[in-house]
Amino acid sequence: MTTRSSRSDGSRGPRSQSCRIRSGWIGCWPTCGENHDAPPTLPAGRHGECERHPASVVKESRRWDVLLAQNTYSERILRKAYAFFGRPIWVEGYPRNDALTNGDPAEVRAALGIGPEERVLLYAPTWRDDRAEMVDFVDAELLAHQANAVVLVRGHSRTLEQGRDRAGARVIDVTGYPETARLLLAADALITDYSSVMFDFSVTGKPMYFLVPDIDHYRGQLRGFYFDLAERAPGPLVRTQEELAAALDDAGHVDAYADRYAAWRKQFNSRDDGHAAQRVVDRILDLGFVTP
Repeated sequence: MTTRSSRSDGSRGPRSQSCRIRSGWIGCWPTCGENHDAPPTLPAGRHGECERHPASVVKESRRWDVLLAQNTYSERILRKAYAFFGRPIWVEGYPRNDALTNGDPAEVRAALGIGPEERVLLYAPTWRDDRAEMVDFVDAELLAHQANAVVLVRGHSRTLEQGRDRAGARVIDVTGYPETARLLLAADALITDYSSVMFDFSVTGKPMYFLVPDIDHYRGQLRGFYFDLAERAPGPLVRTQEELAAALDDAGHVDAYADRYAAWRKQFNSRDDGHAAQRVVDRILDLGFVTP
């Protein structure tokens, strides 16, 4: 495939390498992500700030022609985090999230063996710098009984192999499921912590719960926050499984967090309208990045 890009004089010409468009995989994390950009509250060099050296991150980003951002908030973070100066960041929403608007949840549920009337909770915590395994803050089988639901457990790709100890009655380990977006589509509610999945799931408008028993440690010792999650989260923050079960049983929280949720979606999901992939493809073609 021949690609074309703008030269400094504004003309276009062929080049030997392919156009590389990178989706900002840290989404718009409220925490310090997989980059060298630490929040102001997290001093440089602190344990867990980043796994990779800043130089390696910058070197990798130099291979990209375009970076995709979900929204203008993450655009600012991504530009600094990847030293992506003087190159375009397209704020078009994430193509992967088109499925959250256009997909069929019944199809995903059927493939997982879940009935159409069953309540589905997706538990998807992020990884921790100070442990290799998935956090064990939830007894998934007990939660399934407490909430009268099917619990999908989605470990992070950095944690240990799926299926290790997350099986049980009405519990399905979906760590190895290839498309997270389809799991978000199938779920009736999300249980997470500091994961960027919160910004994807909010496209659906469905309830979110934040199980954060280690929030003080995470904020003070591991990664810190770009903003105060407790003040802005579009759902309740809980610290124990008992509190989580009580929140799941309380339908009133939907109204209680309605204003926060609306503000959250306005800031983070305004471009997640089901047409992000089309916009990105159109821009690639319009700019002559790809030619026959």
